[in-house]
Parts: sequence; C-alpha cells; structure tokens
Amino acid sequence: MKTTTNKITLVFTSFVFLSFASLSQATERVNPQELLEVGKPLPNAMLKQYEGPDIQLKDIKGKIKIISIVPQLNTPVCDEQTHRLSETNGGLDKLLDIITISTNSAKGQYEFAKKANIKNLIFLSDAPRFDFGKNTGLLNEKFGYLKRTVLIVDEDNIIRYIDFVPGGGLPNIKKALNSARKILQKKGAELHSGDKKASLENKGGGHVL
Repeated sequence: MKTTTNKITLVFTSFVFLSFASLSQATERVNPQELLEVGKPLPNAMLKQYEGPDIQLKDIKGKIKIISIVPQLNTPVCDEQTHRLSETNGGLDKLLDIITISTNSAKGQYEFAKKANIKNLIFLSDAPRFDFGKNTGLLNEKFGYLKRTVLIVDEDNIIRYIDFVPGGGLPNIKKALNSARKILQKKGAELHSGDKKASLENKGGGHVL
C-alpha cells in the first residue's frame, strides 16, 4: 500500500512539474507586437549572406530600408511577395535598400535569386541560429520559420512602418511602397530645410524656424 501511495505521489509531482514547465515556456514566448513598434529601434540580430561575412543589423544604418520577412522562399506566397517588391517598386530600389529575410540558407537564397533573376534585392538568412526571429519575436519555434511581416526602418534603424500579416495571405505591398515614398519625401524635405538654414546662417540671415 505504501509503495502504491509513493508511486501516485511521484506521478502527481511529475505532472505538476511538467505542467508548470509547459506554462512557463508559454509565458516566455515573445509577442512580436511588444518588441516591434513604430518609433522604436529595430532589434539587432546577426544574419548571414551568401559568400560574405555575417551582418549585424545595427551595422547597416545610413539608408532607409524595406525589410520583407518571409517564412520560406520557393513557396507560392513568398515567391510572389518577393517578386512584387523586386518588380513593382517603381524605382525605390535605387533610393533605398529592399531586404528579404528568411530561414532559407544563404546558399538557398542565392539560388532562388539566381533562378528568379532578382538582382535588386538584398537577401539575408536567419538560419541556422534564428537570431532575428528570436530577437523580434517573429520566429515560429515549432516549425522553424519566420512570421510574414513587412517593416520599413529609417537610416537610424528606427521602425517607421509595420505590417504583421495574418494567416497565409500577402502583405499590402502597395501600402508599404507608398509609406516608403512618404518617408523618403519627408527625409528629403528635412535635408532641404537643413541646407536652406545653413545657407541663410552663412549669409548672416539668422535661424530658420
């Protein structure tokens, strides 16, 4: 009887421990909407590029960037998302960087781009460490892929636009491109205003408010 009681106690204790561990893991899962907000810095991460050194996001400041996050290249929706950003950006690729991040290997991304004849996008791989996915909360840990999202970050890596894409659909590419144009226009206006202010100050014209 005592042995049976001990077994029951052991089973119950194990059940409580496993339940608590499972609950703790669920609680620790990161919500991307808590980490990625407009006005906040883009979390840093180490990413791989084909036949090049690893890249930290904090080191690619200086240009406005459209960042297209796809679960896996060589699938229909990811294929279409990547082609649209490459082929319908209206010349934005000459004014800013358009980056695709996925969990394909860097070599797999290179082979995809070569086959698709895409030369105006930058491909960065989050495999095998998933730094980007973990640091942004966009990693689907169960399946090892990233959740479809489009970000626009400015030259200081501050997030200016986010589109968390629900389900298996496409992001609003047109809206993202229009938002990128507005950010560029605002930056151009600020630069023009700064040049005008400096010119007037050099001429003794005082400060421009």
